[in-house]
Amino acid sequence: MKNGKNYLTSTLVAIGLVSAFGASPASAANSGLAAEVVTSTYEENGQECASVTINGEEVISYRGEVDGDSAEDKAESLADKLEELLDEEKDSIESLLPARDGNQGAIRCNGKTILKFSLPVKSPDAEEQGKLAVKTSLQIINVLRMASGSTKLPDSVNNFAEAAASGRLANVQGDDSFSGRASWYGPNFHGRKTSNGERYDQEGMTAAHRTLPFGTKLRVTNRSTGKSCVVKVNDRGPFVDNRVIDLSKGAAKQLNMVSSGVAMVDVFVLQ
Repeated sequence: MKNGKNYLTSTLVAIGLVSAFGASPASAANSGLAAEVVTSTYEENGQECASVTINGEEVISYRGEVDGDSAEDKAESLADKLEELLDEEKDSIESLLPARDGNQGAIRCNGKTILKFSLPVKSPDAEEQGKLAVKTSLQIINVLRMASGSTKLPDSVNNFAEAAASGRLANVQGDDSFSGRASWYGPNFHGRKTSNGERYDQEGMTAAHRTLPFGTKLRVTNRSTGKSCVVKVNDRGPFVDNRVIDLSKGAAKQLNMVSSGVAMVDVFVLQ
């Protein structure tokens, strides 16, 4: 008995190696690039509970019955879905975004919902339920990102995800996030020196920003399509007043905005 919990079972459900960085299983394990998903069933104050942890960090805990299923069934269901995600989306960890689907938490990738899960509690307040769904989803994603060697998404992603789910997107503005119109530049600048001295590669994943330090990594999401990508700031611009960022052609391709030329985007500073 520890902290009122009497652990009954603990099951290793999956070890997903994130290979987006080209690491072999051995080197990935040694450098921490592995996501170990474990379900644990325990009793607390006479009630059966079950939790899901990723790399030892608890991301959700169920008590008693949830939506007609036992806590253990709910935990194992989520763990199985995470195992599938790690297997099928291991190269897309950078593209995961928190979301909600009705009263459930959800994870989206490039504009599509790839995972839905039940929450441990239901709030009569729909807005609070939505916030809990997005917060739990972001917690899961950030643990997966840390396991893959990436930095956590900023908390401002919560506000964006909740606004998107509610159909009331507003511009995101802050030290770690901003919204606005993005454009892209390509052939006429290919091979020229950028503001930080690098040669511009139009097929690379880079961006021009007026003030952010060179080398800053940004997560850019096309609001109309849900497509996302990560770029590095290596140039200055854009030099048009109503635009907040200028992207390489390679980034524009991933965001499906080459033909349109301009798109409304939400940008989050990663590091």
